[in-house]
Amino acid sequence: MNKFVLITVTLGLAFSQAPAQSAYDSEIKSRLIALEQLVRVQALPSGDFNTLNAVLADEFVLVTFEGQAQSKTEFLAYWQSFDTLHYMVQDMIVRVHGDTAIVTGRFQMSGVQRGKPFARQGRFVDTCINSDGRWLIIASVSTPAS
Repeated sequence: MNKFVLITVTLGLAFSQAPAQSAYDSEIKSRLIALEQLVRVQALPSGDFNTLNAVLADEFVLVTFEGQAQSKTEFLAYWQSFDTLHYMVQDMIVRVHGDTAIVTGRFQMSGVQRGKPFARQGRFVDTCINSDGRWLIIASVSTPAS
């Protein structure tokens, strides 16, 4: 009988916290989608490197469309080579695991880089960490999509 009561109380506590956890996760997911929009749709096209520097972790690494690894410094220098850039993201999904989150989605980008027009579409996977209450992007992978 005592074992039954213990199991019932434990399950009750677990389920009673589920709505609060769900609301917390929902808030985090909204924040991370806003962070992705800020980086990809606003900061990159406008060349706002102060914002990019603030939201990318110092240890940030990007695996590019072409399969090359770039540090944060290399990433910021690369994006300065664009004359114009239009960027759109869609189908973002956020999965939260404690102080780590994975954001996946699709992107389309077009513009002019070093005088040459280009257009690309692909998928991305960003790994975000919560550092002292602030979400930062620590890693990103981009792949072509057909």
